[in-house]
Order: sequence, then C-alpha cells, then structure tokens
Amino acid sequence: MLQATNLRKEYGSLVAVDDVDLEIETGEFATIVGPSGSGKSTLLHMLAGHLKPTGGRITLDGADITDTKPQERPTSLVFQSWALFPHMTVRENIEFPIRTTGREVNGQVEELLEQVELDPEIQADKNVSELSGGQRQRVALARSLAYDPDILLLDEPLASLDYVLQKQLQRELADLNVELDMTFVYVTHSLEAALVMSDKLFVIDEGELIQTGPPEEIYREPNNKFIAEFMGDANVFAVDAGESDPGTATVSSDEFEGTATVATHVDGDLAHLVVRHDDCVVEPTLTRPLGAEVAIDNILVRGNTVLVECSSTATDDDYVAEIDYDRYETTDIAVGDTAYLQWDADKSILVPE
Repeated sequence: MLQATNLRKEYGSLVAVDDVDLEIETGEFATIVGPSGSGKSTLLHMLAGHLKPTGGRITLDGADITDTKPQERPTSLVFQSWALFPHMTVRENIEFPIRTTGREVNGQVEELLEQVELDPEIQADKNVSELSGGQRQRVALARSLAYDPDILLLDEPLASLDYVLQKQLQRELADLNVELDMTFVYVTHSLEAALVMSDKLFVIDEGELIQTGPPEEIYREPNNKFIAEFMGDANVFAVDAGESDPGTATVSSDEFEGTATVATHVDGDLAHLVVRHDDCVVEPTLTRPLGAEVAIDNILVRGNTVLVECSSTATDDDYVAEIDYDRYETTDIAVGDTAYLQWDADKSILVPE
C-alpha cells in the first residue's frame, strides 16, 4: 500500500499541496484528478521523489520513503512530454533503464513492446524520430516498465494525443494495469479518462483533497457544488431544502417549478440541486415533477444524441439537455421556442456550496 500522510508542498507563501492524506492499495488504478493548477502534478512528483515535501510523510508497505531518492524508489514516472532519447532507437531507449539498473538484456525489449501493443519486428530498431506521437508514447511507457517498478506513475501522458488515440490508450492502460497487477497512479484533468480507467479517484482542488472514492460514486454522489460541476455535464439550481425524513429533503426553488422530496447523501446546508444533462428532457409543456421554463437557443445533433442548449426565461441561466435523437424527433421543439427543461425527482442530486 502507498500512503501519504499530511503531505504538504509550499513555494514561499503559495501552498501547492495542502496536508493531503491518501491510501492506494497494491494493484489499484488510482487517478488524481482536478483542474489545471490544482496541485495534482505536484502531488505526483512528491510521490515519485522528484519534489521534496515541505511537510508530511510518504510510506510504501509501511516503510518510510519520504526522503528516498527517486532512483532508489520502486517507482517509474511516465511524463507527458515522453522524454525519449532522440538519438537512440526504440530498442536502445528501452534497454537503457535495464542496463543502468545492472540487469542483463535478455528478450525484455520484445516482451515490453508487445505489452504496449507495438510489433517488435517492425518497431524495435526504428529511430524514435520515425514514430508517430502515439507510438512514442507507447515506447515511453515500455521504457518506464523496463525499470521493473512496483508502482507506475503517469503524469497526463496522453494529453498531447488526438481524441481517438487517447480513448484507445485509456482502455489499453486499464487492461495493462490488470495484466501486470501493478499499482498505477495517474494524473489527469480529463473527466472521461478518470472515469474510464480508474478503480479510485482522488479529486483535488487548490491543493486540497476534497473527495475520494470509486468513480461512479463521486459522479453520482459529489460532496459539493464544485465536484458536481467538475465531474461534468451538470445543470445546477439554487434551492431551498428542508429535511423531511432522515436521508431525504424537500426542495423548492425560484429557478424551477415544482416541489419534490429528494434523497440526500451529504450533511450540511444543501444549497444546490444538480441534475445531469442526460437526465433532463426538453418538451413544450411541463409533464414531470420538476422543470424550468426555458428559451431554446441551439440544437446540436451529435449522431445518436442531441444537445439542446437553452436559457431560463426567469434568470437567463444557461442549461443543457442531452436526449436521444429518436426522442428529440417526437418533441416538436425548435430554436426560438419556449419550452420546459425538466426531470424526475430521483435524478436530482443535492449538494452544499
């Protein structure tokens, strides 16, 4: 198990990581996710040993590694920039960490290339300058695995690749984590990457760890408004909420019509109702328990789904509904119409500020 306790990093008066505690089980695919500048890469580089913490401790299987040099830790870091040696072939890049750790090269290059879905007969003796971006990233991954680490640390390694290739490599990384039974710690600001690959998420903002848990739990049960919006595709309404029974609250709002009893999962002042875009529909009349009168501003067809962009007639706040194309064709709505963005009470998520 990899643990951080009260881990802190200061740069003068700037606190980049603020007393973070985390636990990552052996073999787990853990993702540190947050907006740009939130401190997630700083946290990863402290785990790697490239940055010295201002405070706190890092332990691995009970042994304190806080002051252990990067090369003496059982970790390997995959950079966003790939950091391959441009004057070397693919084979030479992968052999480098094997030789520097005093081991004999004995078929590992071919095995590692196959693990990252590259054909060694075709790719091994190419110069890295001959490779595409996706191939270079695969080589960088193979070279990191050549150190034979217990923990693979990945600092947004797919950020510079095109969307289709990112999705492909996300799936391959998740499969590789299972195949190798190795702990992966991944840093990204991409919600999709975090949801697709991870066993556990650590959501960080302004240096603070604000929620930890399985991806589906955090998506469906965010702790606050920031997490609800950061996890994506959220319409947010200010509400008045009063407890009705334990675990439920009755909500109403000046921003939508209707009153409903909604399940709650957090304590505190429940100030906002969140409903995901794909849990909303837009129809000419209000037929569901909750809904806001809106002006339809734009309709975007995205293959099997349609995004309906709209704005409140009462507050001018912007909202979005993502609906099936077949359903959209039956709604008889058009740009410029007044209609209702609406949803069922059980699709509502209540959160504090």
